Amino acid sequence: MSCSRLPGRRRAGLRSVALLVVASAVGSLGCGGENGPADPGPPDVESLVFAPSLGVDLSRMTLLPSGLYVRDLVVGGGERVGQQRGVRFNYQGWLHDGTPVDQGMYPINEFSPGAFVSPFDGEVYYLVGSGQTIAGWDVGLEGMRVGGERQLVIPPQLAFGARGSPDGRVPGNAVLVYVLELTAAEP
Repeated sequence: MSCSRLPGRRRAGLRSVALLVVASAVGSLGCGGENGPADPGPPDVESLVFAPSLGVDLSRMTLLPSGLYVRDLVVGGGERVGQQRGVRFNYQGWLHDGTPVDQGMYPINEFSPGAFVSPFDGEVYYLVGSGQTIAGWDVGLEGMRVGGERQLVIPPQLAFGARGSPDGRVPGNAVLVYVLELTAAEP
């Protein structure tokens, strides 16, 4: 029996049901509503293909309980630093695909109080454990020796998370690779 042969009320009811089904189908396709498409979540660091230029070899790195991968490229001969210790260091950072995102060249006024470029020597000064920048730095700097160089592979939860960096250079759920060179520890 076609809809045209149904009584008026029943035909209107079927139209309402049909519209509801169509609206539900369109809504489930993720048409860019308030929630947008489903968040795929952070990537599995071990399944990523790192740019060869970064020299990342996870099998030669130490995986810390936090999820941070650490490898000393050069073990320094100076004093070992810990939490709440002021340090100076040079750094470079990339996305796992080799895209540079952080080359330690910020104007002084772009740094939070815990990390800044010294106007005297151009090096970064940071209070380890201050939480003033990404958590990967707080965890990754701890235990380094002055004169050392360390490679970090930082998962999103220790970097900029699902939202990415405020300036847009680091996308959401990005895995970062940093090389830090510890030049001094403050008394």
